[in-house]
Amino acid sequence: MSDQFISVVHFEQPGPQNTERTLEVALERARALELGHVVVASDTGKSARAALARFGADFEVVVVTNPSGVKLPLVKLHDYTPQFAAHKRKLREQGVQAVASSLSPEVVAELEQAGARVTRIDWRQFQTFTKSSLQTLDWISVGVRVGLVIAVWAVVNGAVPPDCEVLTLSGTGFGGGGLDTATIVQTASRFGDFRVCEILARPRIGPPSET
Repeated sequence: MSDQFISVVHFEQPGPQNTERTLEVALERARALELGHVVVASDTGKSARAALARFGADFEVVVVTNPSGVKLPLVKLHDYTPQFAAHKRKLREQGVQAVASSLSPEVVAELEQAGARVTRIDWRQFQTFTKSSLQTLDWISVGVRVGLVIAVWAVVNGAVPPDCEVLTLSGTGFGGGGLDTATIVQTASRFGDFRVCEILARPRIGPPSET
């Protein structure tokens, strides 16, 4: 393949308001590369539905979510942007103590009926395969880290082959759902051989470190 010049979107702010633009950029590049697999991270089903609406007819869509029943304490939600802070404040006013971080069985059934393959990540198995949490990638972007995580898990789970390029869709998370990051990942049978080939879209600035 010869040298390529592609457009990269750096969003001013992270968050769900970037979903449509992320999908638009991702679809154009996935078609240009003639990819066959799209892997999307989803905790509520919102991102998975959006990805299926755009990619479901022409791509194999794999949805990766957390183990069943996972919830995130409200205090852990991002609040470093006005939008995220308002979302967190609204939940607190509603008396919400924790938010779901995993698809419900009902949503899983809905997505599978629509043609997606849904898999719940097993963090112990992921850690055994990678020997890493990939947390240092947060220096670049939370969404980039999540994109690599879900690509790796899709291979470990057998949802995508270990020798192809896949499109990943993810978000900064914990701010109301949605997508703001798209990458192209080269999969492999060994974790050390995975590569993030392209970052198509991401927020320019990510959340502060949680460590």
